[in-house]
Amino acid sequence: MALSQTGANYKNQSELQRRDRMLGEALDDIASQAQAVRDQGNFGQSGPPPAPHPITAISVTGANGFATLQLTHNGAPAGTNYVIEYSTTPNFQRPIRIDNGISLNFHQFLQGQTLYFRAAPKFPTSTLAPWIYFGGEATPTATTF
Repeated sequence: MALSQTGANYKNQSELQRRDRMLGEALDDIASQAQAVRDQGNFGQSGPPPAPHPITAISVTGANGFATLQLTHNGAPAGTNYVIEYSTTPNFQRPIRIDNGISLNFHQFLQGQTLYFRAAPKFPTSTLAPWIYFGGEATPTATTF
């Protein structure tokens, strides 16, 4: 069955509508609602959608023991969520993962720690896009709080 917001194309659609107009309208309505759920959840027609394009930039600042991370994601598609990881090692062994939802900002008390940060976007049902590292992937920049 092909779904769309304005109805559906399904087997025997015209015959079902000819025989029972109310049944045809009900099937169109169900198909429209299923499409709305797929749109809101960013589901593809044949499974999870591909990940969104990578984050444009990441910045990290610290003051009084607080870390403030700001992500830039130019042209972010609707429904994009963000995952942030920080670690005491530049190769991110045993990172702390934060599912930051739709927020491009992260603020947490991390006093006395020297940490590396990275972030990636995703849709609720997709895999992660490539990680973007604060300072670059080859040599991430450590920040002390």
